[in-house]
Amino acid sequence: MRRAALALVLVLAACGTGAETVDEVVGQYLQARGGAERLRGVRTLRMSGSVSLPGIEAPLVLELKRPDKVRTEFTVEGRQSLRAYDGRQAWLLPPVPGAPPQPVPPDQAAELKAQADVDLSPLVDSEAKGFTVELSGREALPGGEAWKLVVSGGAEPPRTLFVDVGSHLVVRTEEVRTLEGKEVRFATEVGDYRPVDGLFYPHRLRSGPADAPETWQTVEIDRIDVNPPLDDARFSPPKAASPE
Repeated sequence: MRRAALALVLVLAACGTGAETVDEVVGQYLQARGGAERLRGVRTLRMSGSVSLPGIEAPLVLELKRPDKVRTEFTVEGRQSLRAYDGRQAWLLPPVPGAPPQPVPPDQAAELKAQADVDLSPLVDSEAKGFTVELSGREALPGGEAWKLVVSGGAEPPRTLFVDVGSHLVVRTEEVRTLEGKEVRFATEVGDYRPVDGLFYPHRLRSGPADAPETWQTVEIDRIDVNPPLDDARFSPPKAASPE
């Protein structure tokens, strides 16, 4: 009798734990975003909004194109800065009128290349992107319980993605970066998900050193355009004008 009761308790406990495998957690995330096939159908993406730091706020436009192109523009005090990666080279235009394009420093170039992902997530076709995803249990966050997924691979350091057990969406990420020879734990809070053309996208991100939230930058997205026409030339450095 005791064995039967114990077996029943174990069965009920197993049924109540929800998703327990990495494939289940990732699958629920993809479904919550709108489905893997619909995500794969996004070829280009434009996100418009603003980025703010203590004392600074700047308009921001982020453009992405498959397979690995990204362009970021922001304007500070009327001066426009631009950083882009065209799949081969990472380059920038400094906020100086008439300045020629310049190569992006190696550390920033790696970060820029990692941003060149229309899916906005390593969990979409992770294996094809060269990532390994492992489930590392659950953790209580201020907003509720979250699954912890550790993503490794690529040029970026391993990241921990926190997937909310209720919404199945990523609500936080953490990683360790090396800055000026020191290891710093960075965190990003992800939220304000809204539907756009049948897919769910975050419209607010806060990020910075985990132990100094007062220094974090905030990105607020006002508009997202799915599959806008974006020519490849937008992501490549402009050619110098030919002498007349």
